[in-house]
Amino acid sequence: MDDKEKWEAIISNNKEADGMFYYAVKTTGIFCKPSCSSKQPSRENVLTFDTREEAISAGFRPCKRCRPDLDDYDPMAEMAGEIKRVVESSGPNKEQLEDNLRSLGFSRQRLSQICKKQYGKTINEYSNALRLEAAKDKLKNSDEQIIEIAYSLGFESISAFFNFFRKLTDMTPGEYRNMANASNEGITFSIYHTSFGPVTIGANNSGIRTLQFGEKAPVGVNQNRTSISDTAAHELDEYLLGKRKYFDVPIVYEGTPFQIQVWKELLRIPYGENRSYKQIAEAIGNPKGARAIGMANNKNKLMVLIPCHRVIGANGALVGYAGGIGIKEKLLKIERENK
Repeated sequence: MDDKEKWEAIISNNKEADGMFYYAVKTTGIFCKPSCSSKQPSRENVLTFDTREEAISAGFRPCKRCRPDLDDYDPMAEMAGEIKRVVESSGPNKEQLEDNLRSLGFSRQRLSQICKKQYGKTINEYSNALRLEAAKDKLKNSDEQIIEIAYSLGFESISAFFNFFRKLTDMTPGEYRNMANASNEGITFSIYHTSFGPVTIGANNSGIRTLQFGEKAPVGVNQNRTSISDTAAHELDEYLLGKRKYFDVPIVYEGTPFQIQVWKELLRIPYGENRSYKQIAEAIGNPKGARAIGMANNKNKLMVLIPCHRVIGANGALVGYAGGIGIKEKLLKIERENK
């Protein structure tokens, strides 16, 4: 590298130039790596050396920020480790977390940038991930009520905890607890790959307990394919290819009496046809219950097997579907084309 290239590496803090040369500042008596984030020196005060030994022999001391005297020293990695330690030790106490972060001597924004670069998560994302794991552990391994868990993890209200948990898991805390305890009921979960992407199927000897789009198998629950889950996956593949209109695999209803009543009515909707929420409400003798029908649909864990995708808005809009509107539209298209 010539002098111009070296100077450009210094002012740009070019990490790729580290090890190629070192620079020293005459006014401070310190030498650094090109990537050092210390205040930019004046060019007339800078000397460059090919090795750190030459800089030391010339009477310069190693910088305590970039540590050019140490191999593979990464100050940001060290700071990221401190951030991680602070977040983990602060627990759910947000005020304590902020106080501990301030003690590190960097702005909150800079610390979050360092954390993101090192671990792929901002401070808030990392803290939330720890809270989520703590919540999952309590839901799975304790008998604490959900409201007690919420307050123990620093949430100000039960609704805040529900919103937090659902946003990160697509499940309510109660749904997660039920799924996490499923292993005690002999339920196993399996991930199958279909033309619509991964599908999670949960089953026991009684039948299929859950079928959801995406990889939704709960952590810690047995994940083994069984003959009954294989059958469900095979029938689903046939359905997605337009070769099957009805499912023969046995299913297990898990819900309130009203929800089960709604789901059984959904099974009466013919293949390739649609019903509105109002029509379903009228069919079960509850003409003012369209909103409740929508809520029951949202709780359907047996997607496609119980065809909640056939329920649409009164104006024909494809409103609401746990698998996503895109998947709902594709399912309806398959049925229209193969009716």
